[in-house]
Amino acid sequence: MKARVCICLISVLSASVPLEAQEREAARPDAKARFLSVLDSQFLEWDADADGVLSVREIDARVADGNVKAEAASAAAALKRASRMKKLALPDFTKEHLVELAGRTATKEWPGLPEMFSGGLSRIENARRVLFASGRPRLETVHQGRMGNCFSLAPLGALAFHRPDFIVKEMIRERPDGRFDVTLGKQTVCVSAPTDAELAMTATNESDGFWVNVYEKAAGEARNDLKPENERAATGLDALSRGGSAGTMLAFITGHEMVRFSCKFARDPKTTPEIFEQKLAELRTALIGAVKEKRLMTCGTTTTNIPGVTPNHAYAVLGYDPSCDTIRCWNPHGTTTSFKGEPGPAKGYPMTDGIFEMPLPVFVKEFSGLAFEVLPLSGTKPAGQSETR
Repeated sequence: MKARVCICLISVLSASVPLEAQEREAARPDAKARFLSVLDSQFLEWDADADGVLSVREIDARVADGNVKAEAASAAAALKRASRMKKLALPDFTKEHLVELAGRTATKEWPGLPEMFSGGLSRIENARRVLFASGRPRLETVHQGRMGNCFSLAPLGALAFHRPDFIVKEMIRERPDGRFDVTLGKQTVCVSAPTDAELAMTATNESDGFWVNVYEKAAGEARNDLKPENERAATGLDALSRGGSAGTMLAFITGHEMVRFSCKFARDPKTTPEIFEQKLAELRTALIGAVKEKRLMTCGTTTTNIPGVTPNHAYAVLGYDPSCDTIRCWNPHGTTTSFKGEPGPAKGYPMTDGIFEMPLPVFVKEFSGLAFEVLPLSGTKPAGQSETR
């Protein structure tokens, strides 16, 4: 039986994309007309079994097809994104229904097909089709794309910040045939260059190369292949968009053990001031040790009340300053924000390219916990660990 376009109702906390950051796309004046033009010219060809409906399988085939370029690719990416809208139960994608959807006004729940088409086309047009345009990864240029895969970008961000040369020399290498070998921990995955439609959906890198997109494609395929065949997603990017744990992904891409530090104590009403200070001291010791040994770290939120801090989101931990007791983090959205007045829980904390600093006593009340890389030679594990993998 043909797979129909349907909506996934599963919510994965570590893969959430907040509404305020999910869509910043605006439809070009002629976006609707251009999208409908692609639909009119391509629908019959894309509907491979000629049943009058574009199935998920048929859309996936166009997204993966490197010969589908530019406007056709951005239209395919828009259809793919629409097919997995979590808050809308979308019926079958007949041509008539897609024309009707293209005329709907964009909302927070429904980004709009013309808007998604425009956003995807801009990403395609601005993409730099080289691996490392600057010769090495630059964290400040990375911005999470239209998938809920913060959990996979947070550890990559920590790696890019602390070990950029490793990514260039050992992690991602181009083959003579134009494909790429991507080493993730103990395995190497070979992937083709991202298609235009895949570039429309995955991370942007400000014309600084598509190494992040190659990583996302390889990471998705590797994670998908680890699952039993009957539990695999249709594509690697679908597997990545299902979400996961940033700490587990940290271990996955480094091949090193990781340990967790839970901040649950900071929200537990039974925690006494003495226990709070004891746990905070343990975390300070763990952070100082990790920074000294240049071990990678990630962290994440569940709920939060601080403006600018994304709920249900994964972050990279870039450092800790014991002199002022502040932790430095990176948001994969790569956002830059500023405001008048003093930083704090009420107004938030200034952010530049996703990087911000926050007092540690505030951090533990807003973040659910941290994951620390364990370097094989040192075997160092931070105090307060709750889990190893």
